[in-house]
Amino acid sequence: MSVEKSPKIISVTGAYSGVGKTTVCSILLKNLKGFGAVKFTKANLYVSLIDDINILGQNGKDTAMFLKSGAVRVLWVQSPYSGLKDVLEIALSRMSDLAGVIVEGNSPVDFLNPHLVVFIIGEKGKIKPSAFKICKKADAIIINSKKQTTHRAFLEKCPGAVKVFRIDLLKKKGEINEFLSFVKERISGGSH
Repeated sequence: MSVEKSPKIISVTGAYSGVGKTTVCSILLKNLKGFGAVKFTKANLYVSLIDDINILGQNGKDTAMFLKSGAVRVLWVQSPYSGLKDVLEIALSRMSDLAGVIVEGNSPVDFLNPHLVVFIIGEKGKIKPSAFKICKKADAIIINSKKQTTHRAFLEKCPGAVKVFRIDLLKKKGEINEFLSFVKERISGGSH
């Protein structure tokens, strides 16, 4: 009987658009060898799964940043919520030979059983209403801030989180090494 190895899944989510999800994915991809990435974009009417390197590699696209950061393979999923489960299954089946997959976006968490959920929040603690349920699933919180902040308030907002890290994602400074150690430790120990 053969045991099929499945890739480790890391979901990178956030309190609102523009909070730093792509930057965190990039940091992870530079430091986790053998990982691919799935970028999710909400669409209103259609489902698509893009694997064309000419589209994915276009300057200015998040997917190009993933490729430059060392992703073995990148897929771009565009879907309304109603079609997301099926297209995610297809995307992850195309990544089944990899060590792991980083999935960027909030909605995919509803259809995955990730090994690790990372939630990014700004220093003011603002969370859009639809992100609260994801925040509660977070294993780790990254406070995107250049100043020291009180972690306790963020843990109260996201009570499931194990650890809080302060990282200035614009300058890529702060507790990056601590965050990476935490991620590596969590994904190396058994399945979620």
